[in-house]
Amino acid sequence: MRLIKFILFGLLVFSAPRLVAEQGMPAIERAAKENKHLFIFFYKDQNERTMHSQKVFDQAMQKIGNEAIAVKVMANDPSERPIVEKFDLNRSPMPFVLALAPNGAITGGFSSSFTEQQLIDSLVSPGMAKCLRALQDKKLVFLCMQNERTVGNEAALKGVKDFKADARFGNATEIIMINPSDVQEQRFLNQLAIDTHSTEATTVLIAPPAETIGQYKGATSKDRMMSDLQNAFSGCCGPGGCGPSGCCPGGKCK
Repeated sequence: MRLIKFILFGLLVFSAPRLVAEQGMPAIERAAKENKHLFIFFYKDQNERTMHSQKVFDQAMQKIGNEAIAVKVMANDPSERPIVEKFDLNRSPMPFVLALAPNGAITGGFSSSFTEQQLIDSLVSPGMAKCLRALQDKKLVFLCMQNERTVGNEAALKGVKDFKADARFGNATEIIMINPSDVQEQRFLNQLAIDTHSTEATTVLIAPPAETIGQYKGATSKDRMMSDLQNAFSGCCGPGGCGPSGCCPGGKCK
């Protein structure tokens, strides 16, 4: 009788479903630590659509290679609730692929009908990653393109620094320096229609979600950029005042 009970107990133990360790949140930490992009394949059921999307995902990840970390997350697994809620994916169609830069910026989000190239194009430069992260944090962004070959560097930074020094904008403004000769940044700068061969320092003001407010060659002034920002949002528009969210970044308006 004891032997039978032992056997039955063993069968119960070995036939019990194995708990899979959480994949999502630890992967974000690992990608940040290793300075790599992260691609997360979310799914709920192993149906035909999932299998097809997974094949495209796997092929893209093979081409991307060591530039990124790839994980697959069962979205209806209770252990994965933290990452599903973090990106508000409870009602998203599955499968769904989320691409993140090493700094946590979202660089792409795709439902089941995506291509390998779309995933590959989600790899972004360090400058673009910083810009995306700031915009996703609802900050104004100054992209400052200058290096030892460009002239007017200090004058180009003057207005930018004055703008950030304004108490209304300081905490909601990000200054990002980019070397226009950096090969990694060429695709990003081309998307912004920046002349990377310019001999003058160039500054671009971008407001969330991703609206270019102004592009400035050489010297900048706080007054001009303030005027451009107000004009872009119809002065102090709406009940909340001026700015991308109806009020000045930082929540303080005149």
